[in-house]
Amino acid sequence: MQIIVDLDGTICPEEKTFSRSMAQPIKGAVESINALYDQGHTIIIYSARTWMEYEMTVDWLKRYQIKYHQLIMGKPIGDVWIDDRALKFTTWDEMMKILTSHKR
Repeated sequence: MQIIVDLDGTICPEEKTFSRSMAQPIKGAVESINALYDQGHTIIIYSARTWMEYEMTVDWLKRYQIKYHQLIMGKPIGDVWIDDRALKFTTWDEMMKILTSHKR
C-alpha cells in the first residue's frame, strides 16, 4: 500500500518556521511510520513547507530515524481538504488500527 503522510500536525507538531528544526515527533509517529515501512508499505511524506526548508526537513527526519521513500514539499495550503482517500489524524495508535485493518 502507498501511504502518504502529512508532516506538520501528524509526524511533528505544528511549529513556527523558526522552531521546526527543534520540534519533537508526535508520540507514536516514529514507531508507527517505521513499522509501516518495515511491513513493505511505500511511505511518502508530504508537506506544505517550502523547498527552502527541504534540507532542514531531511535532517530532522534523519535525526529521528524516520524511514520513508519520498519527501514532497510545497503541498498547497487549504482551510479544508476534501479527499475520498483521506484519514483524519487523531493519534498514531488509532491510525495503526485503521491501517492494519485496511484492505489493499
